[in-house]
Amino acid sequence: MWQRSTAWSSTRNRSCSKSEQEVVEMDERESGGENGERRADDGRAKPAEGVRIIGAEEAQAAIESGHAAGRRPEDAPRYGDVPAQPQGPRPPLRFPLSDAAGTPKLPPTSAPSTPPPTEASAGPDLPHWTEPPSGENPRILPDDAAPDDDLGVWSSFATQGPRWRDHPADWEEADFDDASALADDETRVGALDTGRSALFSFDEPTPPPQSEPEPMTIRSRTPAADPPPAPRRARVGPGRDVGAAIGTGIAVGVVVLVAFKIGKAVSLALITAVLVAAAAELYGAIQRRGYHPATLLGLLGTASLSGAAYWRGELAFPAVFGLFTVFTLLWYLAGVVHAEPVKNTGATLLVFAYVGFLGGFAGLMLKFPDGIGMLLGAIIATVAYDVGAFVVGSRMGHTPMSPRFSPNKTWEGYLGGVSAAVVACLVIVRAIHPWGGGSALELALLVGLAAAPLGDVCESMIKRDLGLKDMGEFLPGHGGVLDRIDALLFVIPATFYLVKVLKLT
Repeated sequence: MWQRSTAWSSTRNRSCSKSEQEVVEMDERESGGENGERRADDGRAKPAEGVRIIGAEEAQAAIESGHAAGRRPEDAPRYGDVPAQPQGPRPPLRFPLSDAAGTPKLPPTSAPSTPPPTEASAGPDLPHWTEPPSGENPRILPDDAAPDDDLGVWSSFATQGPRWRDHPADWEEADFDDASALADDETRVGALDTGRSALFSFDEPTPPPQSEPEPMTIRSRTPAADPPPAPRRARVGPGRDVGAAIGTGIAVGVVVLVAFKIGKAVSLALITAVLVAAAAELYGAIQRRGYHPATLLGLLGTASLSGAAYWRGELAFPAVFGLFTVFTLLWYLAGVVHAEPVKNTGATLLVFAYVGFLGGFAGLMLKFPDGIGMLLGAIIATVAYDVGAFVVGSRMGHTPMSPRFSPNKTWEGYLGGVSAAVVACLVIVRAIHPWGGGSALELALLVGLAAAPLGDVCESMIKRDLGLKDMGEFLPGHGGVLDRIDALLFVIPATFYLVKVLKLT
């Protein structure tokens, strides 16, 4: 039987009581028999392992008798400690032979020579894997002979003093100038096609020249003196060249009368040309504000609606308007104009609806047997309203109708225009068929009270929003074509439905 007892004690703890000093003694006995029981020499079965708690005196006696091991010293080696380095010289051989003196020495041999690699099998001269990294990046483009500018850029940081970029070329990055090596051969269509024909870029506005920034002003905290009262400004008129306006008006009137005298075909051609010119002016004004409408498509739609109305009647309006809306969306979907689709589609439809759709009622009225007389009566009433409003408003106008959008149009001028329209219809339009009887007065009230002033104010609102005084300079003294027909765009549709209500057809 082999027995080992372990005790922990110290000089300081010997004076303590027995309850404070405990040692664990473990008995290990050899196993015997088939069931693994430990048996003594006399064959009696004994417990396989036992633990008995002893006191300090019994532990001290066990240590003195050598039956238990004492506490290991502090400087004794422990499990896992690194052994100290051996003293003395290192032996020449790790595993010396038994007869080292009789071992023959082999003559030195040279390394076998290998033939140099041929041109076909020669690879790049790569550094050994044990060498430190060089910090260079491999070139991915085929132009390997190009100089590496990265080394020069990084070396500039080692120099003393700041590095300034004075030339615009200093800000350019030439890492991927040869981007054709990374491009694909796939054909790009629609909005992905970056190369488009110059046919669709004629209507793009030229960017305005950049002006110098205004110098900064230094504001003083000292309160300034009250400025002197400004002199009262006298009200001025619209600033129109009356002589040029009268001459232009007479010339335009003669052209219209000649076209109406020739027939409906010439009248329709003149109406279409006027509507296209007015739409072109409005599209140009919208482009100068930074929008990109489908100008070419809008002009084609404006020209086609008046002709379609004369040919097919009222059914042409929903058909042409629906097709125009679809083709406008496809215009931006196909990438003909690379711009924001929502607001530019709205700008395109605005011009078409304002000029092309409302003006297309003129072609619809020409379809009536007395269509030329109906149009002529509406034009005379509108011209009379404009002349009366201008004369009375410039001389006696004081109360603006719409100070926000049209401060030059006054209520006094409005009353003067209504009076002039009534007089012109009772004197001139009444003699034109089919405006005889009381229909001429009804036309005057419709034009003077509602249609003509609304057309003037709405066009002034659009010009004010676009920051314009006139839409163009095609008609001296009047401005653009749209400035001259703005009231007619509201008068002609109103006259068409007045004719249908009065059953003048």
